[in-house]
Amino acid sequence: MHRRRTAAALAGAAVLAALTATAAPSAVAATTGPAGPPGAFTTCGTPGAPGLLQTRACIDVDGLQVRLYGHAYPTNPAWVPQTVGFKISGSAPGLPPGPPLYTSALVPSGGIYVGSITTTATCGSTVTANFSVDNGGWPPSPATVSVVVPC
Repeated sequence: MHRRRTAAALAGAAVLAALTATAAPSAVAATTGPAGPPGAFTTCGTPGAPGLLQTRACIDVDGLQVRLYGHAYPTNPAWVPQTVGFKISGSAPGLPPGPPLYTSALVPSGGIYVGSITTTATCGSTVTANFSVDNGGWPPSPATVSVVVPC
């Protein structure tokens, strides 16, 4: 009976992680893509202050469509996978401010991409993403990245 409950709990945790975490983008760059006509590119900023997890804020741009999310990975090689809370927010000129996205994800030892806020931005505008740990008592390790949406 105990084994069945443990298996069910592990299966439930895997489903939760799949629902709240996103797949890794195909390419992660430290800087923005080339200026010019609209095209698809990914930008992840510098890591936030080290804590139990290292964080990076990321933005995908595809034409005028943008997606804000974060990347979290453990700083301890002996990390035991566990569910952690996160906060994602963003801004862009001309867009009304939206509430931050609070989500949680099961963080494996190899790290995970978390959350997704999508919107349409105007060409030439600067979009900013903020990503941090939101897990009571843990260091937030805030990270930020900004990109200009090409015209």
